[in-house]
Amino acid sequence: MTGRYSWTHIFKGFSHSVRDDENGQSLVIFSLFLTILIGMLAIVLDLGYGTVMQRQMQLAADAAALAGAADLATAPIESIAIQRMQDVLTANNADAQLSTFTVIDGSTTDVWARLSVPTFFSGLFGLDEIQVEAHASAAAGQIVESGNLMPFVVQEGEWVLGQPVVLWEDQNGPGNFGWVRWTGQQPNTPTLEASIDDPSRSDTVSIGDLISGHSGVSFKPVQSNLNAWIGETVTVILYDPDEVQDNGSNLTYTVRGFAYFVLTGTYSHGSNSEIYGTFVSYVPLGGVINPGVTTGAQGVGLLQ
Repeated sequence: MTGRYSWTHIFKGFSHSVRDDENGQSLVIFSLFLTILIGMLAIVLDLGYGTVMQRQMQLAADAAALAGAADLATAPIESIAIQRMQDVLTANNADAQLSTFTVIDGSTTDVWARLSVPTFFSGLFGLDEIQVEAHASAAAGQIVESGNLMPFVVQEGEWVLGQPVVLWEDQNGPGNFGWVRWTGQQPNTPTLEASIDDPSRSDTVSIGDLISGHSGVSFKPVQSNLNAWIGETVTVILYDPDEVQDNGSNLTYTVRGFAYFVLTGTYSHGSNSEIYGTFVSYVPLGGVINPGVTTGAQGVGLLQ
């Protein structure tokens, strides 16, 4: 009895020891796996934030390159264009010390917008910051073109990615409501409805062109047509309010550029009307522009 009792205790003790070793090993493996998982999640989250900021840098680079090229088009003084690019980069949260912004051949701007982004979680693993950057170039030269346009104008500005903005607010010119009409169109509601429903009906428009206002049509009759575009990306004309000419049926807007916006909503109450949206990007105009060519109508555009 005593011998059997002792061997039973020996085997039980050995069994407990094996299980304790297995449990200990499992705990070590689980801890290691958990550490790796947390590390991967931290990197994914921080890289995701870095991607958002990289898009912000792309818009900063676009805006700076366009602004510098616009200065070169009106006054070809490189120092003024360079200062303008630096100011726009700073206004759009880029680090001007890390960024580079130059003028090439007196007519083309070249911008690298950079920013060091602090990490939220990856610092636990020795990665305290990541650098994001984006490149853009723009040029002054012969006019550039775009089509497939929504028939309303938006005041030009240094737009910020994802920032909710009022694209259109009441009247955008004397006797007009901000609508535009294409070549040969009459200023009436059915025409405007058709142009909103099918933007491919638009003219092919060049920077520097004069676009006729669409007087006589208010907002409420076409609000439902616009609402059909909520959540969609549309191309709109950018204009300078200081360059609006004449009034009523003779009013014209000077085209200063094009941009992509996502329509997010509309509002109409009495005489108050608004279109809301968020900025996606400036429209890159590619090789359509001829940098440095001074004959013909002039404009600025992003180069690809």
